[in-house]
Amino acid sequence: MSTSDRVIIEIVVAAPIDVVWQALRDPVEIGRWFGWDSPGLADEIDFIFRKALTVSETDHTLRGIDVPDRITLEASGAQTIVRVVRSAPVTDVSWQGIYDDMIEGWITFMQQLRFALERHRGADRRTLFLNGRARAAGTALPGDALGLGALSTVPVGERYAITTPFGERLEGTVWFRTAYQMGVTVDALGDGLLIPNDRPQTSKSPHGGGNLVLTTYVLSDRAFADLQERWERWWTATYEVIEM
Repeated sequence: MSTSDRVIIEIVVAAPIDVVWQALRDPVEIGRWFGWDSPGLADEIDFIFRKALTVSETDHTLRGIDVPDRITLEASGAQTIVRVVRSAPVTDVSWQGIYDDMIEGWITFMQQLRFALERHRGADRRTLFLNGRARAAGTALPGDALGLGALSTVPVGERYAITTPFGERLEGTVWFRTAYQMGVTVDALGDGLLIPNDRPQTSKSPHGGGNLVLTTYVLSDRAFADLQERWERWWTATYEVIEM
């Protein structure tokens, strides 16, 4: 069966290609943007970005060994075009609008990469990750539950201000928007980044669900612990928690 390439993610990072390449190759730099804090993050980075890839330094390409995906970089002046490409069998089925956990994950990761390099290059972060499923029909998915649905007409790059249902004041700019995700910067988190991901109904989540990644900078241990307690209390009251 013949295959074709499909660009599943394409972003432009305001950083030179050598800087972006380093952020994809150096484990310390990868840990400043990829995923979220967890005991197994270093092992995950080692597997995904070293053991599970072949590397082409000449054309700045990372290619999966066991998965049909690759990450390519293309210089564009002082900026870099980053693409996640999938080779898949040619079919008559359109993937437009279809939810895919792996694609949504890489959308989040690539936006974390862009945010780290454009706003916090070389800085360490702390992240909060929450994942769950709605307990009942009609439960709002994470974006709407946080009140971000009210920002649907705010252009990317423009300022916003909302108050969450649990009293958290969020102000910043709209960072990106896709069919299932929305990223916003949060001034009060050291210029942090909040990305909720709305997961539609599935066999395991009959009422839908989703997750969120909250990236913070410069918070003290006490301030981060307080933030984690507030957000986890709201999340567990709203969704059935799914561990990852």
